[in-house]
Amino acid sequence: MLKKALLIAMSGLCALSLAACSSSSSNEETSTPKQEEKAKNTDEYPTKTVNNMEMQIKNIETTENGKGDKNIVQITMSFKNKMDSKEGIGGNDFILKSGDKIYKVKTDASNIGTEIAPGKTVSGPINFELPKDVKSGEFSYQPVTFGKEKPKVLATWKITIPNNK
Repeated sequence: MLKKALLIAMSGLCALSLAACSSSSSNEETSTPKQEEKAKNTDEYPTKTVNNMEMQIKNIETTENGKGDKNIVQITMSFKNKMDSKEGIGGNDFILKSGDKIYKVKTDASNIGTEIAPGKTVSGPINFELPKDVKSGEFSYQPVTFGKEKPKVLATWKITIPNNK
């Protein structure tokens, strides 16, 4: 009786391990298109350098907000500091213009905001809450200024906003 229970348990364990092997290979197959999609996004938007800071759009994703009336557009960016000193970067340094409307970063979202050491690269999200009919726009780096100085757009990417997942 004990031998039968042990054989049944071992058979079940073998079946589970084979099932785990087969599901991991299918996960690898499904992750390949996502990697190709990210590579497409990276190639689609050029790297821009402003004040010795390289900026590159890595990915753009769209999800619906909690109320269902607007979309949350998350733009993931990579920043490389090519200066000899620390440099700060934050989500509030970016705007999105579509038509005649200018959208500012969604302040209650998790946006990048950090100092980058010399020679280092960091990545992080920049989030906007947009009407559902916004499908494209100009995503611009417009650093926050202090005092009477007006902010200036220093880099712009023409982006296409993907459909909600």
